[in-house]
Amino acid sequence: MTHRKTAGSASVAYRICCTTAVLSITAMVAAWPSAGQAQAATGTPIPVGMSAPLTTQFASDGRFMREGAELAIKEINAAGGIKGRPIQLFVEDDQGPNPTAAANADIKMITQNHVVAILGPHYTPGVLADLPLLERYQVPALTGAVGPAITAQGNKFIFRLRVNDNLGAGLLVHYVTHELNWKKIGIDYVNTAFGQGGLGALTAELTRENMAPALVQTHLDATKDFSPQLLAFEQAGVDGVILWTDDVPMGLLTKQIRTLGLKFGIAGNAAQAQRNVIALSGDASEGNYAFGEFVPTNPDPAVQAWVARYHAVYGAEPEIYASVYYDGAKLLANAMMQATEMTGPAIRNALTKTSDFRGVITTYTASPTGDMVHSGLITRNESLHPVIVKKVSDQP
Repeated sequence: MTHRKTAGSASVAYRICCTTAVLSITAMVAAWPSAGQAQAATGTPIPVGMSAPLTTQFASDGRFMREGAELAIKEINAAGGIKGRPIQLFVEDDQGPNPTAAANADIKMITQNHVVAILGPHYTPGVLADLPLLERYQVPALTGAVGPAITAQGNKFIFRLRVNDNLGAGLLVHYVTHELNWKKIGIDYVNTAFGQGGLGALTAELTRENMAPALVQTHLDATKDFSPQLLAFEQAGVDGVILWTDDVPMGLLTKQIRTLGLKFGIAGNAAQAQRNVIALSGDASEGNYAFGEFVPTNPDPAVQAWVARYHAVYGAEPEIYASVYYDGAKLLANAMMQATEMTGPAIRNALTKTSDFRGVITTYTASPTGDMVHSGLITRNESLHPVIVKKVSDQP
């Protein structure tokens, strides 16, 4: 099934493909030599930064981010590092979607730790605040933030490790309208740059489907009671509601929809399929759909090898945050190996040449704007676990 998606003056064809065994590997996961194949790195360390939430309600996301990056860097250093030099990771607290904290974190790492590249921030508001700093200091950053504005600024030092919401939101709308036959659709979004970008992408795709949202509601990350909004969706007679929000409100919204006895369908961004959200919403998560890039139930052998490796170290399944920044650290190291020198501009130039780099989540190829991921997954929660029902792509 092919559908046409237009963003501004450009049009992008994308395809929704049925998958049952999902995401077969055509190339090895971006492999570093094993520790037994190479001598551990012992040279002068290369400083790399990570901007992640270590406090606030987003701290668990930051822990996963750090664990994924640290595991990747441990493997890289054990296998010889970057031409014999180990990577040294500096981590600073950006408090999640806090622009001021994110900017302060990056300034500290750049000016005091002299990092040559940054992993994160993960949240759109923080990334947008950092964009001018990345250009000023000529330091590239790899982010899992999905807000469309991030790669629409013409900034040459930002690289995205997940699907741009302009594509992801469109793919989800196409699925719920064509596969689930939703005719009246409500939207509830978090009132941040991330949520606002998602709202714009969702409504634009509905327009292309000759539809309009039946009702749009918004909330804050700190909102706890969603009853008035949810009852309004019921009164509007929606077939389903698309939730575009962060983990905690996603869990609360989902749980309250079913606690109120509301029967309309639920779909959302990747948070709907995350373990911590499913744990918060419990049985209310059953049957809900999400668009994302990673779930630990993916039967792909590379994913299952990663899940086993992560579990052996941390005693739990990896979330999308750990997986994104594991891949990000490996991708960054690959660029460092190709760079002519260990400086921000040289590493940035190498990142722009990334093509068919096989990671755990996907195969990464840099676009001219810095978007590196061009396919994702539609999942459905079954028995408290997300199960892949479709692979979706921007390719015709």
